[in-house]
Amino acid sequence: MDRSANLLPPSEAEAAAFAADFLARSFPVLAAAEGLNGRPEIRPVTFLFAEDGALYFLTAKNRRFYAELCRKPHICLTAFDRESEVFLRISGKACFSEEEPVLDRAVRERPELLQAFGGEPKTLIAFFLLEAKAELLAGLDEIPQAEFFLPDPSGVLTGITIKKKTELRDRIAKILERREAEPPALPDETAKLYDGALFLFAEAAKALWPRMDIRPIERAAVFGTWDEREKYTKLAARLIGNAVIDKPEDLTYFLDPERLAELRKEKKLS
Repeated sequence: MDRSANLLPPSEAEAAAFAADFLARSFPVLAAAEGLNGRPEIRPVTFLFAEDGALYFLTAKNRRFYAELCRKPHICLTAFDRESEVFLRISGKACFSEEEPVLDRAVRERPELLQAFGGEPKTLIAFFLLEAKAELLAGLDEIPQAEFFLPDPSGVLTGITIKKKTELRDRIAKILERREAEPPALPDETAKLYDGALFLFAEAAKALWPRMDIRPIERAAVFGTWDEREKYTKLAARLIGNAVIDKPEDLTYFLDPERLAELRKEKKLS
C-alpha cells in the first residue's frame, strides 16, 4: 500500500483540524503517562472534539488517570488509522478545563459518556494539550516519516503560570497567612471572589511546591459550601486565567480585590 499521501505533514493552520480528524476516525486512542507508582501506564482515552484550536479529551476526577496527570502532566497519545495503516503520535502537556460550554457540549453530543464515567456530571473534567508535537509513522516503522507541531490553542483558559522562584513562593505563603490573620473588610461578593482567586493561586503554588502549606486559606475562606468554593474559584480563573506570574508585583496586581470586582463587572460575569 502506498502510504505517502497519508504521511504528508499538514500546514500549521491545518494542524489541529488534521489531528482532530485522525483521532475521530481512530479507535481506540491510547494514552501513556507516568503512573502514581512511577511506572508507565497506558490506557484508552476519550477524544471529544476540537474547538478554538484545542483537542479536547474527557476523564473524571475520581479516576487514577486524572490523579496521574495532576502529578505529572506530560502525556503521549497514539492513534492508528486502519485504512491507511498510519500511526499518529502526539506528545504534550495535559491542561485541564472545567469550562461549562466544553463539558455541556461533551454530554450533549456524547450522552453515553456521563454514564461511562459514573453518572455524576460534577466529576467530569476535560483536558487538552499544550506544547504538543505530532508524528506520523508508517506501519511498524520506529522512525517518524513526518512531524509537525500543534500550535497552543488561542482563546482557551489554560490557568495561571507561576515561575518557580523562591521569592514568589514566599510571597504567596505570606499572602495566605495574612488573609487568615487579618481578614479584609470587603463586600460579601467581593470577598468570595477574592478568596476564589487566592485558592486559584494557592493550588497553582502547591503544584509547584508540594510541601507548601495552603491550609490558611482553607481555614479562612468565606465559602459556606464546597460548591460555592468551586464557583468562585472558577470565576476567578475566568477573570485572571492565563496570567503569568514572574515577579512579586504581579501578585499584587492580580490579587487586588477591587480590580477583581472591576474585571467581573467589565466582563459581565455572574
